[in-house]
Amino acid sequence: MILFVESVYGDTMLHGNRFEGKELRQAVKQLLNVVSEEEFVSAFCMRYQYSVVPYDPNAKADYVIDLDTHWVYKPIY
Repeated sequence: MILFVESVYGDTMLHGNRFEGKELRQAVKQLLNVVSEEEFVSAFCMRYQYSVVPYDPNAKADYVIDLDTHWVYKPIY
């Protein structure tokens, strides 16, 4: 599963185990209750065994996590 994390601290792509939409939204919400947006990527990777992959603006992500608005959505390509 590829996640695109959009943030004022820098856009990041992550790769790891598959989440259902509801599960991912819940995981993001819970994590943002204990860490800041700036620490989110490293905390998410540690907690859910995801890894950062080289950013590719043409890659198609399964979900987008917008840290500025705390919104998780499935993009339409």
